[in-house]
Amino acid sequence: MSRGNTRRVAQAELQQRRQSMRRKIAITLGSVLAVILTVSTLLLLNQSFRVTSWEIAVDGHDAVNLEQQLDTAMNSMSDYDFWSTRPGAVRNHLLTSVADLEEVSVQRTLSGTLYLNAIARTPVGLWHNEESHVFLVDMHGKAYRQVKNTEMADLPILRLEQDDIHQACALLRSMQSLQPSYFSRISELLAGNSSWKINFDQGQQWMISRNEHVSHAISKVSSLLQKPRWRSGHWRVDARTTSRWFVRPAGQEGVI
Repeated sequence: MSRGNTRRVAQAELQQRRQSMRRKIAITLGSVLAVILTVSTLLLLNQSFRVTSWEIAVDGHDAVNLEQQLDTAMNSMSDYDFWSTRPGAVRNHLLTSVADLEEVSVQRTLSGTLYLNAIARTPVGLWHNEESHVFLVDMHGKAYRQVKNTEMADLPILRLEQDDIHQACALLRSMQSLQPSYFSRISELLAGNSSWKINFDQGQQWMISRNEHVSHAISKVSSLLQKPRWRSGHWRVDARTTSRWFVRPAGQEGVI
């Protein structure tokens, strides 16, 4: 091959390389512009669909107070753009921020309104811990917050270890379901190593074994007290043994 031909081949190869480089640069610039355009569009949409208002509906205990707490929690959010107000993100924020909230569903509209449907925790007892702090306890056995100094709560006091709270609440649920009239009169619930002690108003007391299914034990004691001999009185019942129960008038020590 002559020198002229060699020079022409080299120039052609150089031209091809330049064209290939230009194509790669064009593709890269196009991709970058597409990313910039996409990000800009998403940012614009994120701001365009901001939340501007919310409506709260509460079902359950102390609805007005919970509604105020939810409104405060919503006002504490750092931003109200589309991403920050995703229903899942708002739900997690509220469940973390509001102890009295058991569950909440969140719906949003393109007009910028959030609809919050909340369920309040229903306290069933007051747990008195070793540090003499008193906590509200819900039906699921969760000690969810400390009682405020200005708060009045007419609920049974749970004098037991934290590990016993779940079983104690199962007992309260059974009592509420099987014997609602007795449930409303419980003043204290104490847990021993092998027994429960339930104190009612007017000095009445039940002592039942923890080894027995609690619903069955409650049914047996309440059936006894419905009999004519016991129906009109106020009694302390020791039902911890299967062979013999001890019944005495409330406030007295004599056994009947």
